[in-house]
Amino acid sequence: MKQNDDVLGETVADETEQNERQRVTEFLQTVLDKMGLNCMLEVSETDDTFNINVTGEDASHAIGHRGETLDALQYLCGLALGGKSSKRINLDAEGYRGKREKTLQRLAVNLEQRVKRTGREAKLEPMNPYERRIIHTALQNSKYVTTQSEGQGNTRHVVITPIAKNDILNSPNAPRKTLNFVYRSEKKRRR
Repeated sequence: MKQNDDVLGETVADETEQNERQRVTEFLQTVLDKMGLNCMLEVSETDDTFNINVTGEDASHAIGHRGETLDALQYLCGLALGGKSSKRINLDAEGYRGKREKTLQRLAVNLEQRVKRTGREAKLEPMNPYERRIIHTALQNSKYVTTQSEGQGNTRHVVITPIAKNDILNSPNAPRKTLNFVYRSEKKRRR
């Protein structure tokens, strides 16, 4: 009898996931239609996430400035599921999230080099927690800089600081003995 209960429990769980999936996709499609966007939804799922990809001719309008519209739609989809679901929503449009992640990783590496070269900290623009995490992760193993988040709410941003200003070669604040080059004029070299 216990085996039948297990099968029945799995069937009920599958139906619940199907209902959640249907509820979220119908909700999102309705919102996109009301926004006047001609889009389709591609849904896949893992054990703990519904991955929804917005496609179509107006999909770029669902992204918004720096993904703000996409983040808002993702938040609304989470609310549509309610607090009862154990699944998260991951909403994307035209591969925007992957492109943005690569852009932020390149930005982090470039800023690491600049901070290493100049010895001065760099403050980034305000970002959402997901984007700040990408910057922190990209630089977590750096020998030259550390990262931290500063600010509150919508003004929270990442600050990249050098580990030790005096140990950075070629920085304006470095002691002369640590500099690894010597400026010479052409005249002095010929002697």
